[in-house]
Amino acid sequence: MKYTIAGMLALLGATPASASGLDWYLSYGVHDFQVESSDTFGGNVALSFDYLSDNGIVAKGNADVYVDIDKDKLDPDHIPVWFQSAYFVRGNWLTLTPNLSLDWQVDLRGKRNTVSSVEKQIKFYPSLVLDYARPAFGARAQAGVGYFFLEIDDDVPKERGFERGEFGNDATAWTVDASGYYMLAPGWKLAAGVEYWADGSETLETKYRASLTADTSQWVADSEMVLSLEQSRYNLDPYDHLPKGDPDYLPILPWDTDTLFRLYMTVPW
Repeated sequence: MKYTIAGMLALLGATPASASGLDWYLSYGVHDFQVESSDTFGGNVALSFDYLSDNGIVAKGNADVYVDIDKDKLDPDHIPVWFQSAYFVRGNWLTLTPNLSLDWQVDLRGKRNTVSSVEKQIKFYPSLVLDYARPAFGARAQAGVGYFFLEIDDDVPKERGFERGEFGNDATAWTVDASGYYMLAPGWKLAAGVEYWADGSETLETKYRASLTADTSQWVADSEMVLSLEQSRYNLDPYDHLPKGDPDYLPILPWDTDTLFRLYMTVPW
C-alpha cells in the first residue's frame, strides 16, 4: 500500500526522497453526532498519511470510519456506519518572510451516510493559502473555486411529502477558510477555524471547527490525544419542491445543522 500511495503522489509532482518521507498514523476514539436535541454516540477509527517530498511538496490525507452504537430517532432506517475523508496536496509559491508564505493547494474532501441525512458530499477545489506560522501561534487564510456536491438521503424527505429519488445539488462554487492555532503550553495546542461555501451570492454551507490537542507521548510513544468539534450548517433551499409561501411547504429536512464531537488518540502505524 505504501508504494501505491507513493506512486499516486508522484503523478502529482511529489517524488519521495526516501521511504521515510511517507508516514502513516492510526486514530481511534469515540464520538457524539448531534442534530438538534438528538445525540448519536459511537466509536471511530481512521487511517492517515503525511508525506513530504524532496522538492517541498506536502501531501496529507485521512479516511475515517464511524460506527454508531444506538438507533437514532432521526432516521429509523439509517445504517449505523458512515464515512468521512480529506486529502490535499500543497506546495510553496512565494516565501514572503521567514514566517509568512503564499502556497497553492488542491483539496478533495467528502462524507457519506451520516445520521443527519447527508447521503453524499464532495468538495474538490484548488486554492491559494496565505500561511503565517510561528512556534507559539499561527494563522491561515485560504480562498478557492471548485466543485461542491451535496446529496440528501431520501428516507426522511419521503415522510415530509417528497417523492423518493436522488436529492443532489451540485455547483461550481467559491470557498474561503480562516483558521488559527495557539500553543497554550508545551504540548497543548488550541485551534479553531471557519469555512464558507457559496454559489455566487447563495450560501451553500458554513462550517465551524475547533480542537484541543495534547501530546501524550509520556504514555504512548509519539501519540496525541485530540478533543474536536465540527459543526456544519447547510442551505437546504435548493431542494425545495414547493414555494415557501405555499401552505403545504416543508423543507426537505426538519434540521439544517449537525455537530460532530470527537475524542480520539493518534499513534504512528
